[in-house]
Amino acid sequence: MTKKTVVASLIILILLSSAVFLMAIRANKELGEVVTSQFNAQQLTLARKIAQDIESHFGFLETALVTYSRHALEGDLKEQSQHHYQILRDWQVVALGILHYNSEDRALTSSPALESLDELGLEFPREEFLKSLSLHNQTPFFYSRAIKPASGPFEHTRVILLATQSGYVPRTGVLDEASNEFHVTFFVMDAQEIARRYAHGVVSGKTGYPWVIDDQGYFIYHVEEDFLGQNSLTVRHDKNPTISYQKINDITRQKLLQGEEGTDWYISGWHRDVITEMKKLVAFSPVNFPPGFPSDSTHIVWSVGLAAPDTEVYGLIQPIVIRQWSVVGLFVIIIVSGLLTLYLISLRWNQDLARKVEEKTIHLVRSQDLLQKEKEKVELSLQALVEAQRKLVQSERFAAIGEAASHLSHEIKNPLMIMSGFARQVMRTFPENDPNREKLDIISGEAKRLESMLNQVRNFTRPQLPQKELGQINDLIRETLQLVQEELDMARVSLELNLSPDLPSSYFDRAQLKQVLINLIKNAWEAIPGGGTISISTGLERERIMVSIEDTGVGISDDKLKQIFSPFFTTKEKGTGLGLAVTYRIIQDHQGDIKANSTVGQGSRFTFYLPLQ
Repeated sequence: MTKKTVVASLIILILLSSAVFLMAIRANKELGEVVTSQFNAQQLTLARKIAQDIESHFGFLETALVTYSRHALEGDLKEQSQHHYQILRDWQVVALGILHYNSEDRALTSSPALESLDELGLEFPREEFLKSLSLHNQTPFFYSRAIKPASGPFEHTRVILLATQSGYVPRTGVLDEASNEFHVTFFVMDAQEIARRYAHGVVSGKTGYPWVIDDQGYFIYHVEEDFLGQNSLTVRHDKNPTISYQKINDITRQKLLQGEEGTDWYISGWHRDVITEMKKLVAFSPVNFPPGFPSDSTHIVWSVGLAAPDTEVYGLIQPIVIRQWSVVGLFVIIIVSGLLTLYLISLRWNQDLARKVEEKTIHLVRSQDLLQKEKEKVELSLQALVEAQRKLVQSERFAAIGEAASHLSHEIKNPLMIMSGFARQVMRTFPENDPNREKLDIISGEAKRLESMLNQVRNFTRPQLPQKELGQINDLIRETLQLVQEELDMARVSLELNLSPDLPSSYFDRAQLKQVLINLIKNAWEAIPGGGTISISTGLERERIMVSIEDTGVGISDDKLKQIFSPFFTTKEKGTGLGLAVTYRIIQDHQGDIKANSTVGQGSRFTFYLPLQ
């Protein structure tokens, strides 16, 4: 199978798969819309049923109120009140009675027995009652808004008053207590218990639940007990303030509180015990007061809502979606399997050739790896040989120079001591102001300087083996800096210390290493004629103590840097050329290593390494 054939087959496969996937996605979308519509219709049916049950409940209580009003006025008022109260308690009537108005007195007869409605934390809304009667000639019943009693046994719930009148009511709508006798028969009902009676236990889908709000937007029923009696426009935000509830609040204001019926959706911050952002489907239906009358601005309207997460809708269609995508997947597998079979058949003829090429390639790579390893071994051996030769040459040079220097030191030292002594004796014979004293003092000083240099040569040619003892190199550095601090201050050189606090102790000769540190620090400040900075740092590298001394001086050129540790080589005008040679020898005697790096015009860095043992 050629490359073009493979590419064409892949293009056909992609096009077919894309077409199938697009059709499946469109079918899923249409199926979801249909199921969502049916789910919403089911929720609306449940909401409408709850609303109708609540209206029927109040319709029954209207009939009971008329019956109570007629019987109470015809028979014994207290007895009738008690009789009807015992019957209507199961219908969420918490109190009933008759208000009496006449020219002499205004009295209340009720069950349970009350002196006034104040005992229930209520006040009869007389003005709203008379206004309602004057506006609604078609019904004799008055419904109050859901009221939260100020005190009494029902102060933690919301109640509603249902009332009707008997007697004379003026056309003005204003009660004239000096006129005919006037009676008001009323029921006080637990609004939350009525809503709970018909909404509790209703489930939409698997976990959807109903809620009921009054005409002011307060929850009369909700599965969340904390929501009862709370304002629906604010309590959701209080529970989960991370979500915007603008959508459901707009639905509440524009539809539910206006007595509309329908379906919609909104974003919620929780559902039962699950606290997270989710989309919910909601259906709502109004509860009109008085029952059976259409919603308008003169009537009180409650609203019943049912809400459920949209994931429950997708849960209903999940088996269908799984089967659908299984078919799509099976189709794609068949197509891919067919193309793969053709591709494998077409490739079978060159498998032997590919295997042989691979074997040859592996053999070649292995040969190259072996060759590279041998090359690296040769290079390492060559480097080790060169380094050993360099050290040998340097050791031989040191030995030859040391032998000559020792002989010269012995031959020169005695005449120098005689010259210095005679110069001091002659100098004492001249007066203080004689100019010859200054010349003799110069002769004595130069002789002392030569004697000091000869002592250095003797120390270099007769090295002492280091007397190692356990110590802390950081402490030795601080001790050495105290010795040279005055010279550093005079040279206007500042110090920067970066001493590792975790540096382990090691074995070294304190005197010899102090000499190394003094030599390196002295070279550093002498390389900074105008003042500058010396940085001293320590650390642990490859199980070795590392000490670095860096300056910001004039630097050393590359050609001089190669000879820096050779005896009698110096870059100073009055140097002996033995300081770094002695330093190198001491580090070597400690089985250590020292190296120098420098850049002209920027400074130099000397780094030496010592073993821990």
